[in-house]
Amino acid sequence: MAWGEAQYLQWPYRGGPLEELLRQSPQHVPLREPAPDEVIARVEAVSICSSDLKIIRLGTHHPLFSSANGPVDTVLGHEVCLRVHQVGTALRDRFRPGQRLALQPAMRLNGKRVIVGMDRPGGFAQFLRLGPDELNGYVFEAPETLPAAAIAMLEPYGCVERAYRPTGRSTLCPQRPTLIVLGKDADSFGTAEPPIWPDLTVLEAGAVTPPAFLDGLQFKTISESDLARARFDDIIALGELDADTLALLPPCLADGGLLLQARRTLTPPVAIDPVRIHYDALSFVGTTEADFLDALRPEHQRFEVKPGGVALVHGAGGAMGRIHVHRLLQLEDGPSMVIATSRKGARLEALKADFEPVADRQKRTLIVCEGSALSEAVAAYAPHGIDDAVVVAPDVSAVSAAAAALAPDGLLAVFAGFPYGDKVPFDLSGVAVSGKRLTGSTGCSVADMQGVLSRAMSGKLNLTENIKGVAGIRSLPEALAAVSDGSVAGKVVLYPQTPELPFRGLTDGWIEEEEADLTGADHQSQRI
Repeated sequence: MAWGEAQYLQWPYRGGPLEELLRQSPQHVPLREPAPDEVIARVEAVSICSSDLKIIRLGTHHPLFSSANGPVDTVLGHEVCLRVHQVGTALRDRFRPGQRLALQPAMRLNGKRVIVGMDRPGGFAQFLRLGPDELNGYVFEAPETLPAAAIAMLEPYGCVERAYRPTGRSTLCPQRPTLIVLGKDADSFGTAEPPIWPDLTVLEAGAVTPPAFLDGLQFKTISESDLARARFDDIIALGELDADTLALLPPCLADGGLLLQARRTLTPPVAIDPVRIHYDALSFVGTTEADFLDALRPEHQRFEVKPGGVALVHGAGGAMGRIHVHRLLQLEDGPSMVIATSRKGARLEALKADFEPVADRQKRTLIVCEGSALSEAVAAYAPHGIDDAVVVAPDVSAVSAAAAALAPDGLLAVFAGFPYGDKVPFDLSGVAVSGKRLTGSTGCSVADMQGVLSRAMSGKLNLTENIKGVAGIRSLPEALAAVSDGSVAGKVVLYPQTPELPFRGLTDGWIEEEEADLTGADHQSQRI
């Protein structure tokens, strides 16, 4: 069939609610020839992510659509396994028809996040057009020895890996705007070799004696009332700031900003917008040592869970929460106990049925409970607090509950996103005084996905263990509804090349041998 005549199916999303999408049908669209610098790829498999549903529910209010101009018009689906169909003339030395590719969809272009499956058409389609942006650093060859469903799982499992990796900066950026805040006893902190700050601002919070390292430095001053209009890449808070002053500082951080505290006393918790932790890659470090640069030492930068500790997955019933539980139970130096919460009874039973055997094999303890019973579970199983907590539920109250359950040196990872603006109380001074950690993540890197792939290839991780449903692309509404209402606890994989495949839940697990008939042959025009 000629390029001008070929068509394929895709499922457009134009910003309406889920109910509207469930009433629609996929579109036939022309399959155009690739430009010289493009690759046309078949979508062999694409899995549904909770982020797809979040995008549908929030529409243009989604934080990642905040810079969108005009109406939404895209194709969702970003967890894909691809097969090269046609290669542009300029790329035939790099790619070949039949080559299998994995895609990391969250690109960073000119300092901005651009996402395949959101800003650009994604995998709820039979074909995907990849241009120079995607092909230069965001795709990699995938092995034939794993099923297509496992390749589609690399991105969600990679996102879970990213939650336990550095996501923000761990060094100062002195060439960028910097604020130094001086509190009580600020002069007891300093550094022998202060950076050179060409754009330095100082805030004196109360009667203080300036530290000696500021002598001779050029800087501007600012008042607390003017902070709301200012943004800084680095904020260095020295001395015993009170809670009210400390609470002013996180909103002043630019995206990717770092707040360094040097202090020795605790304040009450302060209100923080957790979505900025999740989406904006903020960093929080601290120390009680006299040299405030001690806060940047690697031993203060814990992101992985504490070996032998107690970990919490708050909101574990959904697909991504289950992946967190799966990872923690299989991690070689993982926690001795995992507490997993969910709001829905059926999901709680599924967590027990699917992961208690994994916990037993790994000689770990899995505690499953209703989210509303978290405080009772912490009192019973972690009376000194949770060592590591990841919040998968897109709910500000869940973040607040997990923060309150942390041990003095506990780590809180904000994994789920929701709209900006809500605040949670957090022991921010504890970052310096007791070693508390606060981090967040969204998306992953190619390296994260390749690390997951390495574990899967070595047999240490079964990427298909969490697949609980399959469907063809015409059954996308049924699949989305099943994920939305919780009737399917794990991942649902679509096979676009078998469009008429009805949605079905997998009560007995996923069978790899079935997949050969679902991913399609080399010539797709007959199926389309």
